[in-house]
Amino acid sequence: MDYVKGTHRGFAFVEYEDADDAEEAIFNMDGAELLGRTIKVSLAQPNQVNKLSEAIWKSDEWYQKQVVGNDAEANAERLAKESDTKVLQEL
Repeated sequence: MDYVKGTHRGFAFVEYEDADDAEEAIFNMDGAELLGRTIKVSLAQPNQVNKLSEAIWKSDEWYQKQVVGNDAEANAERLAKESDTKVLQEL
């Protein structure tokens, strides 16, 4: 529940003691209709945030790969800006 709005958030977690019971629930209920809505039933995935030991954007290398990419023109522009910055710093 979204307790601030007082509405259903649209998901739930169910635990089974037996893995076979969980598989049967997925098989029988995935794609079924409940209160006029089609439901999706699947195994919960582990939280991916816990797998990260440090922020991925911590290094400039990640930023360059994700934002600038491997585009030759963008890399040339970046190198030109770095060169201009070095020249200005020397003045």
